[in-house]
Amino acid sequence: MIRFTRIRAAAFVCIAVVIPALPAQHRVDPRNMYERVMAVVPWTGSGTHADPRRPMYVPAPAQMNPSSRSGILGYQCVESDDNKHALCEFVAATPAALKPILTDPSVKAFLKGREKRDDAITEFKKYKKDFDATHFGVIVQ
Repeated sequence: MIRFTRIRAAAFVCIAVVIPALPAQHRVDPRNMYERVMAVVPWTGSGTHADPRRPMYVPAPAQMNPSSRSGILGYQCVESDDNKHALCEFVAATPAALKPILTDPSVKAFLKGREKRDDAITEFKKYKKDFDATHFGVIVQ
Protein backbone atom coordinates (compact mmCIF):
# COMPACT_ATOMS: atom_id res chain seq x y z
CA MET A 1 0.00 0.00 0.00
CA ILE A 2 2.81 2.41 0.87
CA ARG A 3 4.62 1.57 -2.38
CA PHE A 4 1.47 2.24 -4.44
CA THR A 5 1.05 5.62 -2.70
CA ARG A 6 4.65 6.59 -3.52
CA ILE A 7 4.13 5.71 -7.18
CA ARG A 8 0.96 7.80 -7.31
CA ALA A 9 2.74 10.69 -5.61
CA ALA A 10 5.67 10.47 -8.05
CA ALA A 11 3.29 10.36 -11.02
CA PHE A 12 1.39 13.38 -9.69
CA VAL A 13 4.64 15.36 -9.32
CA CYS A 14 5.74 14.47 -12.86
CA ILE A 15 2.39 15.52 -14.32
CA ALA A 16 2.34 18.71 -12.25
CA VAL A 17 5.75 19.66 -13.65
CA VAL A 18 5.02 18.81 -17.31
CA ILE A 19 1.51 20.26 -17.76
CA PRO A 20 2.42 23.94 -17.12
CA ALA A 21 5.23 23.69 -19.70
CA LEU A 22 2.96 22.53 -22.56
CA PRO A 23 1.39 25.92 -23.42
CA ALA A 24 4.84 27.52 -23.33
CA GLN A 25 5.88 25.82 -26.56
CA HIS A 26 6.10 28.29 -29.42
CA ARG A 27 4.63 27.65 -32.83
CA VAL A 28 7.01 27.60 -35.78
CA ASP A 29 6.91 30.79 -37.81
CA PRO A 30 5.02 29.90 -41.04
CA ARG A 31 7.81 31.55 -43.04
CA ASN A 32 10.16 28.84 -41.74
CA MET A 33 7.98 25.83 -42.49
CA TYR A 34 8.59 23.43 -45.38
CA GLU A 35 11.43 23.43 -47.90
CA ARG A 36 12.14 26.82 -49.50
CA VAL A 37 14.15 28.10 -52.44
CA MET A 38 14.71 31.69 -53.49
CA ALA A 39 15.49 31.85 -57.20
CA VAL A 40 15.90 34.12 -60.22
CA VAL A 41 13.93 32.44 -63.01
CA PRO A 42 12.91 33.45 -66.54
CA TRP A 43 9.30 33.99 -67.57
CA THR A 44 7.39 31.29 -69.44
CA GLY A 45 3.96 30.86 -70.99
CA SER A 46 2.40 32.15 -74.19
CA GLY A 47 0.15 34.69 -72.48
CA THR A 48 -3.13 32.98 -73.36
CA HIS A 49 -5.84 32.06 -70.88
CA ALA A 50 -4.87 28.39 -71.12
CA ASP A 51 -1.12 29.15 -70.83
CA PRO A 52 -0.68 32.43 -68.91
CA ARG A 53 2.65 34.21 -68.67
CA ARG A 54 4.21 33.10 -65.40
CA PRO A 55 7.65 32.49 -63.89
CA MET A 56 9.30 29.22 -64.84
CA TYR A 57 8.46 26.38 -62.41
CA VAL A 58 5.23 28.07 -61.31
CA PRO A 59 2.46 25.58 -62.06
CA ALA A 60 -0.19 26.62 -64.57
CA PRO A 61 -3.65 27.12 -63.04
CA ALA A 62 -4.82 23.83 -64.57
CA GLN A 63 -1.97 22.03 -62.78
CA MET A 64 -2.79 23.42 -59.33
CA ASN A 65 -4.55 21.07 -56.91
CA PRO A 66 -5.28 22.71 -53.53
CA SER A 67 -5.90 19.36 -51.83
CA SER A 68 -2.55 17.89 -52.90
CA ARG A 69 0.52 18.40 -50.71
CA SER A 70 2.99 17.40 -53.44
CA GLY A 71 4.92 19.62 -55.81
CA ILE A 72 5.03 23.39 -55.31
CA LEU A 73 2.74 24.32 -52.40
CA GLY A 74 3.14 28.07 -52.72
CA TYR A 75 5.21 30.79 -54.29
CA GLN A 76 5.71 34.53 -54.40
CA CYS A 77 7.30 36.32 -57.31
CA VAL A 78 8.34 39.87 -58.13
CA GLU A 79 9.11 41.03 -61.66
CA SER A 80 12.65 42.24 -62.34
CA ASP A 81 13.41 45.73 -63.61
CA ASP A 82 14.14 44.38 -67.13
CA ASN A 83 10.86 42.34 -67.22
CA LYS A 84 12.82 39.26 -68.36
CA HIS A 85 13.18 37.56 -64.99
CA ALA A 86 11.10 36.82 -61.92
CA LEU A 87 12.49 36.90 -58.39
CA CYS A 88 10.69 34.07 -56.61
CA GLU A 89 10.41 32.09 -53.44
CA PHE A 90 9.10 28.54 -53.96
CA VAL A 91 7.75 26.41 -51.12
CA ALA A 92 7.39 22.62 -51.19
CA ALA A 93 6.78 19.90 -48.63
CA THR A 94 9.69 17.77 -49.84
CA PRO A 95 13.17 18.55 -51.21
CA ALA A 96 12.41 16.40 -54.28
CA ALA A 97 9.81 18.90 -55.47
CA LEU A 98 12.45 21.66 -55.56
CA LYS A 99 15.20 19.58 -57.17
CA PRO A 100 14.40 20.71 -60.76
CA ILE A 101 14.85 24.35 -59.71
CA LEU A 102 18.09 23.64 -57.86
CA THR A 103 19.64 21.62 -60.68
CA ASP A 104 18.68 23.94 -63.57
CA PRO A 105 21.89 25.71 -64.71
CA SER A 106 19.91 28.66 -66.13
CA VAL A 107 18.41 29.44 -62.70
CA LYS A 108 20.20 31.14 -59.82
CA ALA A 109 18.75 29.33 -56.81
CA PHE A 110 19.36 29.63 -53.06
CA LEU A 111 18.15 26.82 -50.81
CA LYS A 112 17.08 28.01 -47.39
CA GLY A 113 19.33 26.48 -44.75
CA ARG A 114 22.16 25.81 -47.19
CA GLU A 115 22.84 29.27 -48.63
CA LYS A 116 22.56 32.56 -46.80
CA ARG A 117 19.43 34.66 -47.27
CA ASP A 118 21.66 37.74 -47.63
CA ASP A 119 23.33 36.15 -50.68
CA ALA A 120 19.93 35.68 -52.32
CA ILE A 121 18.91 39.25 -51.52
CA THR A 122 22.18 40.57 -52.97
CA GLU A 123 21.50 38.59 -56.16
CA PHE A 124 17.88 39.81 -56.31
CA LYS A 125 19.06 43.43 -56.02
CA LYS A 126 21.09 42.93 -59.21
CA TYR A 127 17.77 42.38 -61.01
CA LYS A 128 15.56 44.80 -59.04
CA LYS A 129 17.31 47.80 -57.54
CA ASP A 130 14.62 48.63 -54.96
CA PHE A 131 14.00 45.02 -53.88
CA ASP A 132 12.60 44.96 -50.32
CA ALA A 133 13.12 41.64 -48.53
CA THR A 134 10.99 42.63 -45.53
CA HIS A 135 7.80 42.11 -47.52
CA PHE A 136 9.03 39.09 -49.44
CA GLY A 137 8.17 35.55 -48.43
CA VAL A 138 5.21 33.26 -48.77
CA ILE A 139 3.29 31.74 -45.88
CA VAL A 140 1.93 28.25 -46.44
CA GLN A 141 -0.30 26.68 -43.80
